[in-house]
Amino acid sequence: MRPIADRYVMLMASLPSIRLLGEKELPINPARLAERLKLLEPDDRTELEAIAAILSWNRIDTGEDDAAYMARAERTLAAIRSATLRAAALERLEIRTVIAALRRRHAGEPAPAQGTLWGIGRQVETIRRNWSQPDFGLGHQMPWIGPAREKLESGDSAGLERLILDTTWRAAGRHEFGHEFDFEAVVFYLMRWQLADRWARYDADAAAARFAQLLEAALPKSQAYEDAA
Repeated sequence: MRPIADRYVMLMASLPSIRLLGEKELPINPARLAERLKLLEPDDRTELEAIAAILSWNRIDTGEDDAAYMARAERTLAAIRSATLRAAALERLEIRTVIAALRRRHAGEPAPAQGTLWGIGRQVETIRRNWSQPDFGLGHQMPWIGPAREKLESGDSAGLERLILDTTWRAAGRHEFGHEFDFEAVVFYLMRWQLADRWARYDADAAAARFAQLLEAALPKSQAYEDAA
């Protein structure tokens, strides 16, 4: 763990608590948050930007194919200096991989061919081998998969969105333990803010239409991850 910088103590002390996923009005707006983040050290700002580029879907180049994105994500993960942040980013990408697999299977797609680049993380091959099992053989590790599958199959797009965000929120909570006034704490705060902001701006009608479009398109690879948290 790196030494705690005074500026990060000041930064974290200036950020209002985000207590509940589901708030419709966040306690700090994007402009003010961006202003506070100017306190980051240059190297940390660069790393934060790199992490955001693989975790925030509105930052992804829509023309980038799966292989290019995954190669970039793997490079970014390997370059993250903090083991805590590396583990947190990896878990978030693994959650997205499971959701992508659920959506692809629900659309009638077969298991990805062996050696195909389609997901990220430690469970990619397990999912591929257990494609026909309802929980991909991962229910004991990821108990949220069953409820996610049920919501997907019932067309409950709002419920699925909330479950994904809540699962991602809880995952961040497990990793951020012990980090209160350091760079890791700043990154986790921004992760939580983005999740809360996404739910605050959630449009159920638009999500339902997007859900239908994904199924009609049989989940093209470029869209398979699009709506995961």
